[in-house]
Formats: sequence, structure tokens, C-alpha cells
Amino acid sequence: MMFIRNQNIIQDMFTHYQIQPAELLQVQSYYMFWQRNRVYFLAPIGNLKEDDLQEMKSLSDFMSSTGDQSIATFVQNVQGYYVSKIDGNNYSLFKSNRQNERSNNNGEELAIFHLRGKKYSDELKRLNRIGKWKNLWEKRLEQLERFWQSKVNSHPENFFEQIFIESFPYYLGMTENAIQYVVDTELDDTPQVVDAATICHQKMTERRQKEIHFAKVPIEWIYDHPSRDLAEWVRDEYLENPDNYQKKILSFFYGYEKKSPLSTFAWRLLFARLLFPVHYFETIEGYYLARSDADRKRYERKLVNYLENTNEFEAFLGGFYDLIGLPTAKLGIREIKWLK
Repeated sequence: MMFIRNQNIIQDMFTHYQIQPAELLQVQSYYMFWQRNRVYFLAPIGNLKEDDLQEMKSLSDFMSSTGDQSIATFVQNVQGYYVSKIDGNNYSLFKSNRQNERSNNNGEELAIFHLRGKKYSDELKRLNRIGKWKNLWEKRLEQLERFWQSKVNSHPENFFEQIFIESFPYYLGMTENAIQYVVDTELDDTPQVVDAATICHQKMTERRQKEIHFAKVPIEWIYDHPSRDLAEWVRDEYLENPDNYQKKILSFFYGYEKKSPLSTFAWRLLFARLLFPVHYFETIEGYYLARSDADRKRYERKLVNYLENTNEFEAFLGGFYDLIGLPTAKLGIREIKWLK
């Protein structure tokens, strides 16, 4: 976190919202400031369309109406819109009551959030991901495979491209395993009441929960099965702490299930999502979208780290059900033998 005094942003804020903060606190891609015991978030919206924002507004209004005081709600600009051009980029402004008290357990806090989100009943077209994992993963895999083939044909230009070309077939196989696991889960198991769709996050991590701890900002929300958030939290915890993740993950699930127990269907979807190597996809995509050599170098180090630790990650996946104490044989949950 760092305080900044960007006069372009401050001036544009006054033009669009008649608000003039003295200084801004930068947290990841957000800018934050306080006024009259309210915390405001200026969030970049990238390529989000007006329809996306309208659905996010509907979700944030609903969650706010359930009594969750930490929800950040959209602020209209003076023209009545939710998007403003700030310092040359598109941003939305959010506000919430300042929050200081939080649950000590990330899992418990997330479960309460999910339980509230399950009560949302309006139809969502843009943000709905429920039941779409298989098709989305297949599409993402096909895109990366075409790109990989083009790099194979043109020969690698540098070290990153060389290790990308060499590693892709392995991750293609891993992705196909994940897709098949989703298909098998949907064929073999039946969703229960607890498997109702809820408000989730594009990418749930503990670091995101901690750093944006003043409020829950809807710019990264989508509508999906709750196991999405659980899997991404677990993935992030393992990748950040590969030598010391067990206790934290167990505590996380203990807190979550205390409020919202998981079905076998949920555990299976969660495992399928862990199998899907989204961290690999994001690293490749991030490298080729990076604008600076420093960023490209950072993605290269990430990829090297993932490749050097594939055996450990396989062991983590192979031991996941054992770690959480799930009796797979008794519950009829299929394990992937080659991971064992």
C-alpha cells in the first residue's frame, strides 16, 4: 500500500464526481480514500461492458440489502453514469461504510458471504458461470494450443518461449483431466440444496481478502458454484506456501463448513478446479500481455518455479482428499491414480 498525490486523478475525480480527495491510497489496481467515515474505491474496469456493470450493481445492491455493511456500492457520476474516464482510463467509483471488525477465519467469512449470495434470485446473463466450466476451459485450451502451435512453427525466440513450448503438452494433459473430472462429476453425482449458485469472485485469494479488507468491491464478482472460490483460495495458499499450507487449509475448511457444509458434488467440483492449471494459463497469457521487460522477467520466474515444482504440485493434488479427511471410497469419489 502507498499514498499518492496524482493531480490528474484528483482533478478528474472532481470533474466527474464533485469529490476532491487530498490524497489517494493505492492498493493493487485500486485507489482508495476516506470522506465522512465512508471509504471510496476507484476501480479500473478494463473491458467490462455496461451490461456487466449493471449486473454487478444489481448484485451489490442486493448484498447491501441483506445487511452486509461491508459491501461497496456503485457511485454515479454527475452525468448519471457508472463509468468515468480518469487519467485516460475507464474507472468506476464505489463507496462503503468503514469496516474494522472482521471474522478471524477466512473460511467462515466466505461461507457467510456465499450464504447471502445464494438468496439472489434475478436472472444474470453476463456474469453467470454456473455449469459452464467445461466449455470455458475447452475454449481457453484451444486458444492456447493454437498459439503454442504457432510458436512451435516459428521456433522459440527466447528462453521463455522454449520452456513454454516444452511444457505445454504436460499442461494440456492436465487440463483434459480437469475437463473430464467435471464431466464425470456432473454424470455421477447430483447437486444438493447447498450447491446452489452464489456470488463468487473471479479469483479468490487470501491476499485479496486481506488487502481489500475495508470492503467487498463488486467489480470482480461473478455468479458461480461456491467451490470456485474455495478452490482458488486453496490453490493460492498452496502456491504461496508450498511447505506450510496444511494447517491453514484445514482451518479454512473447518470455518467454512461450520457455516455451510459441502456436498460430495461440491468437493468433486472443487478438486476439478484445482486440477485445471489456471496458474499456468495466466502466466503464459501474462507474459505475452506484459508491457515491460521487468514484468516479462517476473512471469518467466513464475513459470520456471511452476515447472521445477510439478512433482510437488502433483503430490499436493494426489493427497488433497487425504489432507481434508474425505473418505473417497465410502463416498464413491473417484481419485486420479497417476497423481498418487
